[in-house]
Amino acid sequence: MIRGAIAVAVLLLLACAAEAGAPSAPLRERLEAVTERGLPAGADFTVRAAVRPAAMRLGEAVTYRGWVVVPSGLTVRWARPEGGGAFSWSGLATRRARTFPGTKAGYGRSDTAWVESRLQCFTLGTVAVAGLAFRVAAGTPGAQPLEGRLPTVHLRVLPVVPATDTSAELKPVRGPLAAPWWERVPWRLVVLGALASIAIALLVLRLRKRGVTAAAAPAPAAVIRDPAARALAELEALRGLRLPEHGRFGEHAFHLTRILRRFLEATAGTPRPGDTTPELLLHLEAAPLERGDLDRVAGLLRLWDQVKFARVPSTAEEARRAEAAVEELARRRLAPPQAAAPEGKVA
Repeated sequence: MIRGAIAVAVLLLLACAAEAGAPSAPLRERLEAVTERGLPAGADFTVRAAVRPAAMRLGEAVTYRGWVVVPSGLTVRWARPEGGGAFSWSGLATRRARTFPGTKAGYGRSDTAWVESRLQCFTLGTVAVAGLAFRVAAGTPGAQPLEGRLPTVHLRVLPVVPATDTSAELKPVRGPLAAPWWERVPWRLVVLGALASIAIALLVLRLRKRGVTAAAAPAPAAVIRDPAARALAELEALRGLRLPEHGRFGEHAFHLTRILRRFLEATAGTPRPGDTTPELLLHLEAAPLERGDLDRVAGLLRLWDQVKFARVPSTAEEARRAEAAVEELARRRLAPPQAAAPEGKVA
């Protein structure tokens, strides 16, 4: 039952549409005149034109659209808009769409011809935009075409800074303003100065380090030929550095080793500065040293090697005892001073 009712309703709608779509007698005559003898001079068509948006700022682009409804089978040609002056046209596009019977101009069958373009205006105020021209030609050869024009539309062009914009109030002209401090600082000179200061600081630290190293290697002011006297002078200069009091036991052991080795190389006849501690002790076995001195030297060298290389902890008292042992060994080998000759006699 429902399907039958739907079918009946559809048939009724189609019948009504057919009756509404059938053109009246005058329209039928006009349609026959268009299709058979060409376009009559008094033919009337539905035309529209519009711009979106209707208000724009100076130089902005809006969309211009227009259309005309003509009987099916007629050709519509649009005239290209002229550029220059207050208007600028671009992107012209056209299309054609089939219109349902009985709509628009009232023809039995009709088509809608569309035109669309991008429009810019460079004149302020309310501007009249003349409609685009078009030409409608019938399909019959020799028929006179009909020329028409879309209706005129009005466009409101606003300034870039409208008068109603309270935030766009222009302030009076004033004198030049000073730039902020971060723009007035010569950052390039500041960076160069900072780099120069860092370089100077590094140079000073390096020179101080070299000075400390040079001071740690005591050298007598005058050349002393006696090995024992030279050893005693270097030992006195080493005591002046007070290395054990500053916890620099490895550096103290290094200088004591250097003083004792140089003394032994000069007095014990073992001129081999590159010998290790075991090699030096092996060579001292054949040197004219007492057994007690040889044992004392071996103990000192082994102790200093442990402090220098194995980082064995030491104390200031042990360092002072090692200095005293080296001093005692040097003093026993110190040459006796020459006695002054009596007056009147040649020594």
